[in-house]
Amino acid sequence: MVNHWVDTKHHYFNSFPLKLATPEWQLSLIAALLSSGFAFLVGAVLIALALLFNPKEQVLQKWQRTVSRLSGFFAILLVLMIPLQFFLGSRALNSQTISTFEAINRLKGVVKGISAVNSEPELRSYVASLPNPPALPAKFDAAFPVIKQRAIENISAQINAATYNSEIQKSQALQVFLKEGIRNTAQAILMAAAFSVMANLSGKAGNAVTKFFDALL
Repeated sequence: MVNHWVDTKHHYFNSFPLKLATPEWQLSLIAALLSSGFAFLVGAVLIALALLFNPKEQVLQKWQRTVSRLSGFFAILLVLMIPLQFFLGSRALNSQTISTFEAINRLKGVVKGISAVNSEPELRSYVASLPNPPALPAKFDAAFPVIKQRAIENISAQINAATYNSEIQKSQALQVFLKEGIRNTAQAILMAAAFSVMANLSGKAGNAVTKFFDALL
């Protein structure tokens, strides 16, 4: 029952054009929030400065209270993004690995199928049954055993190349993700600290995050 609900939910979200359920899209959303957070922080600072020069302005006071509350929530959101991005990054890397692994297994299945055929008609029939089958010549330029061995060697070479490239791509993707993850973590911590300061300007440190950064500062 639970698995059916999870599968249904996953299918529902994947039906959206933006593919909200994919970790890649969610990581892009986190990066976008971090980028937009800087603009929000600049706006909050400008409102605080304006209120500093006009402390009795009612409109600015209302804006300051609103910004302080939003800053507290945004500080919490930034802190939650730190472990979330690593979780999503792990999912994205695993997804890439699984995709490559499945492709390699399909090639291994083709090798196994070709190894099992014993004649040219069987070979042609098996190849025709494959998804997107390659076009075979009307007449082979060698005897069946030679053609069979060539096919096995050719696909085995593709398997070896795919395995090698998969390891390289996995290592490169991990390095890129860790670099971006560390940069985003540092940015999130700094911005969360700044937003906690903005939240405390109202005189009410109303959440654990702002109290934590207030204690540090």
